[in-house]
Amino acid sequence: MKAFLLLLTVFVLHGCSGPSTPKEIEHILFIGNSYLYQNEGVDQHLNYLIQGTKNLEAHADRAAEGRYHLMNHWDDPETQALFSSKKWDKIVLQEWGSGPLKKNAEFEKYVKKWANQLSSKNTNGKVLLFSTWNYQSAKGMEDRLYDKYSKIAKEINAEVVPAGLLWKAIRKKVHLYAEDGAHPNRKGTFVSACLFYERIFNRDVTKTENTDPILSNAEQTKLKRWVHQFNSSWHE
Repeated sequence: MKAFLLLLTVFVLHGCSGPSTPKEIEHILFIGNSYLYQNEGVDQHLNYLIQGTKNLEAHADRAAEGRYHLMNHWDDPETQALFSSKKWDKIVLQEWGSGPLKKNAEFEKYVKKWANQLSSKNTNGKVLLFSTWNYQSAKGMEDRLYDKYSKIAKEINAEVVPAGLLWKAIRKKVHLYAEDGAHPNRKGTFVSACLFYERIFNRDVTKTENTDPILSNAEQTKLKRWVHQFNSSWHE
């Protein structure tokens, strides 16, 4: 009798519940160059924000090489191998700094090629375009870049993440450039990641815990607030 009750207890506690279903992780791939990988990378800063969020299962990876165009990534076996390694839910495409302005035909061609490749692997996959900032010596460049990213985005039903226009909106409050006046410093990378967080997950970045290992809690809180204010008032 005791043995029967013991077996019944084990069945109730373990057998009836069945195997637990693992949560699906949202996979995000960034493809770009040194704008992307500086200061640990926009993808890693996004992962820090994800770590600071309860009940969010997602992970970002990157394919990024200095001076690379989207064309170079297309022809790169390592990038293609990474792309083929899993079913990506979202890919983020970042062209070299002035590429959409100087080589627009090339830019549009390879945005379309990457978008078509994503749709062939995952019909529900989504493309996001990383609209970057101006060179510090070229005011207004961020607006022209945004126009180019927006044009191709409409053709392929992609979303533009207006990082350059975010920088424009807050640059009087905080310095975002590295010494070369082109690449981001850590704060520049951080705010870009915060904007991606809000755009990808439709969540308020100010609700995340402060997990960046270098920026102070006060800096993270302030930068998140400015990003959220920008994104809340943003209208394409």
